[in-house]
Amino acid sequence: MRARTDRSHRSTRLLSLSLALALALPAALPATPAQAQQRRGILDMLFGSPRQAAPPRGYEAAPGPAPKVRKVRRKAPAAVAKRPARNAAARRAVAGSAAAAAGVAAAGIAEPVEKTLDARTVLVIGDFMAGSLGKGLEEAVAASPDLRVVSRANGSSGLVRDDHYDWPAEISAVIDETKPALVVVMLGANDRQGLRDGGETLALRTPEWATRYTARVEALATGVKDKGVPLVWVGMPAFQSDRASEDMVYLNDLYRTAALRVGGEFVDVWGGFTDADGAFTSSGPDTAGQTVRLRNSDGITLTPAGQEKLAYFVEKPVTKLLGLGADDLVATLGPQPLSPADLPSVAASAVATPPISFADPRLDGGDQLLGGVSPALAADAAQAGRRLLVEGVPAAPTEGRADHFNWTGRGGAVSAAPAAAPIVPEALRGSAGLDPTAAAAPEPAPSPAPPAN
Repeated sequence: MRARTDRSHRSTRLLSLSLALALALPAALPATPAQAQQRRGILDMLFGSPRQAAPPRGYEAAPGPAPKVRKVRRKAPAAVAKRPARNAAARRAVAGSAAAAAGVAAAGIAEPVEKTLDARTVLVIGDFMAGSLGKGLEEAVAASPDLRVVSRANGSSGLVRDDHYDWPAEISAVIDETKPALVVVMLGANDRQGLRDGGETLALRTPEWATRYTARVEALATGVKDKGVPLVWVGMPAFQSDRASEDMVYLNDLYRTAALRVGGEFVDVWGGFTDADGAFTSSGPDTAGQTVRLRNSDGITLTPAGQEKLAYFVEKPVTKLLGLGADDLVATLGPQPLSPADLPSVAASAVATPPISFADPRLDGGDQLLGGVSPALAADAAQAGRRLLVEGVPAAPTEGRADHFNWTGRGGAVSAAPAAAPIVPEALRGSAGLDPTAAAAPEPAPSPAPPAN
């Protein structure tokens, strides 16, 4: 009992000592601002808190001095000459133009050059298809300083309606303004409609419609001819609609007849935009032979690759009518990688040989086809046959052939032994000669036949 009382007194003294230390420590340690605002309880001081207690509602921390932040001034790089793009679209446009320029430089394509003052002008007129042709031709002659393309295409124009734009009436003024060296016409995509003649509307492709429309086509072609300018009329390509393609075939016949009548050129581009069966195709080979998309989803308009291919068909007649020779054509195409001075000296001494067909007998050095006989050999054979059949003289034997019988190698025939020469030599004879005995012995008489009984 006494031991239990001692343990109780000892516990009481330890608790009192702990309380005294707990009350003395906050007074001895400096108080922080947070401790000054909130005093910790006895349990918190004895056992601690697993997490910091949340401040009471409505509590606001006392504002302290703001920390000083040192500002670092960055220097702009010297290589940057202009401000960067402000949005993503502008940055993509700048990156795309840089990549395109790098691709052009890597491919060796000449950049557009400034045209000379006396550069010849190619005028392109017509509807929206002519606008696509004009873009393709502009890219084709971009590297030529002596040739420029001026497009005066009117997308909604045609020859059926003259109230929107009258090409036969306006062509003279357009030529006087642009002063072209050549005129390229391409239209008809908007002419698949009735034609108004006075107060009457003529149905498409009727005889009356064809008469009035042909007159307008010829008036446009004649207007170009009267100005003394060469004319190139480009036909329409196939369309996705079968009915529209049939109408384009019909119109192309009218355009071809009118262009050739005034001495112009008609360019048929139908095969460049159809498949092997002559049907419409939206994709096909480009000018480099790679399969690309040539037409847009509407089945009518052209993609950039289609514009380039359309211009490819028109380049040859344009250069021919403008009188561009080989030197002018090379200058139009831009600088070439090699010049004649860069070629080896062996090429200068080379002899040009005209091409020879595989069916030409001169390919193997002869003048006759295989199995034929030359005239000289034929004459020789005729003479040998005449001597054998008519004169009875055989042909001279050829050494080594089957009919050559002179195997001994002698020039003449073998001579026979003389009659007086002895058969047996004199040194080998005996006492009696064979020749005299044979000559003196009479021939025995034939025995008589026995009589018949």
